[in-house]
Amino acid sequence: MYKPEDRPEVSDKEQKDKVSLSETWSQDAQDELEDFIEQQGIYIRQ
Repeated sequence: MYKPEDRPEVSDKEQKDKVSLSETWSQDAQDELEDFIEQQGIYIRQ
């Protein structure tokens, strides 16, 4: 684990990318998982 003084510098662009990712990443991952499960022939109740 990084100590605050050891943490690598993060550019503004990388910070913005992380923010935009963090807003929807969980729903995107859930959607992808549901698609994969359905491709296997298993349908889950909604």
